[in-house]
Amino acid sequence: MGYLTKLPGVPDRDDVKPGMAHFVGSLGDPSKTCGDCKWRGYYRKGRDKVNPHTQLIESKQVKTMGCREFLRLTHRHGPPVFSEWKACKFFVEAPDDQKRR
Repeated sequence: MGYLTKLPGVPDRDDVKPGMAHFVGSLGDPSKTCGDCKWRGYYRKGRDKVNPHTQLIESKQVKTMGCREFLRLTHRHGPPVFSEWKACKFFVEAPDDQKRR
């Protein structure tokens, strides 16, 4: 619990979740979650490995469940964002086939 006065409709320190682009629940629609968001989940560069047969360097892409909007805003990869968290103000509805639960 924060030590500041809690004002209705204003995010508090307790509303911050690591890796989210903005405060939890700042969208206004409580039925929307991060699992429904287009920005949750993206590929990032993994470790380079040398193929022993061809002696070529191969790059691997790794799937992360972080927030792509957090990456765009901070230029850092954040921790995974859980699908049941309330959506933030950067929420964009994902197509039904891309929703990640």
